Amino acid sequence: MRIIADLHCHTIASVHAYNTLRDNINAAKRLGLSALAITDHGIGCPDGPPLSYFENLNSLPRRVEGLDLLKGVEANIMDMEGNLDMPRQLLGKLDIVVASFHSTCVKPSTAEDHTNAYLNIALNPDVDIIGHSGTPEFLYDYERVIPIFREYGKIVEINAHTFICRKKSIPNCKRIIELCKKYEVPVMVNSDAHSEFEVGLWSEAIEMLTESNFPDSLVVNANEENLERFFHHIGYRI
Repeated sequence: MRIIADLHCHTIASVHAYNTLRDNINAAKRLGLSALAITDHGIGCPDGPPLSYFENLNSLPRRVEGLDLLKGVEANIMDMEGNLDMPRQLLGKLDIVVASFHSTCVKPSTAEDHTNAYLNIALNPDVDIIGHSGTPEFLYDYERVIPIFREYGKIVEINAHTFICRKKSIPNCKRIIELCKKYEVPVMVNSDAHSEFEVGLWSEAIEMLTESNFPDSLVVNANEENLERFFHHIGYRI
């Protein structure tokens, strides 16, 4: 399996990341990727950028030297009702929105509460991708929620950064993959890069999908046809 786009990565605008936008673009170009999304943390993250950063993203070009550049956010889930840390009017203007739980933004609760949050996230038309949802702190009812993600057109992320900093999530990720395969829920492999050296670093995520005999047809960024279908779904145009 070959992944052709990295649609979740960070720049120094997220203070705990280490490289610039240009560094990440250069890394993506070296790898021959066709698209890159800049998805710095939302304003609820203690070291995320201010709202003005996201309001000004439209000053960036949509294409850089043959690379599609999507402007987005990794929005933080802030409560057990699934509310996000970004204004809805702004989310609607971004190319791509990842929604994720982070313990720096909200205190983990019960699996029932997390399930409720994800069910509400599924209903949110601004959200495109469910970020690294295998985190043990935010365990939820996979059997109940994953089919709902499919029903409402959400992409489940297979997050390569898990293998670097969230290794306790790996068994949960395997279960999520099994259920996505069972219910034919599309997934997306992303690096969640926090440095240029992590852009496109997803071999272990691909290995996990391969071991599960996961079909390429359900991997959004595995080929141009799938990616174009996803771009159409989110309304992204060059």
